[in-house]
Amino acid sequence: MNACSWATSRRRSRRSIRPLTITATDDGRLAPDGPPGNHAASPSAPLYDGCMLIVHVQIHVKPDFVEAFRRSTIANARQSVKEPGIARFDLLQQADDPTRFILEEAYVDAGALSKHRETEHYLTWRNTVAEMMAEPRVRVEYANIFPGDEGW
Repeated sequence: MNACSWATSRRRSRRSIRPLTITATDDGRLAPDGPPGNHAASPSAPLYDGCMLIVHVQIHVKPDFVEAFRRSTIANARQSVKEPGIARFDLLQQADDPTRFILEEAYVDAGALSKHRETEHYLTWRNTVAEMMAEPRVRVEYANIFPGDEGW
């Protein structure tokens, strides 16, 4: 498996991911180049280059644990951003419901995510916040599209 093939294999599908390019239309919208199904290379910015792995983790915390969760998660994030395979590690709190958070994590590849899950700071965070959850975390993986990986 090459460094960029994780996206296809993780989908449990035989469909391959085709590179896509976009251009701005006259009205300012972004649109794929070429006819539907034809995603040939063009000089436009690539929409998918297949390497970066972006993870969004949706978290709902019990009201009594909001501040403790924030402290624990910030401590984890401070260590996570020092890992060589992590491009970003953001903690977001929902403006109209302070018990809801998003972790937005950008990994240079799937291997970096695996390594992150083995770190002492992640394992400490996971065990510390487990009792704080109002419901199980929801994790969604995305392939980076734009900006290209070099923009991270």
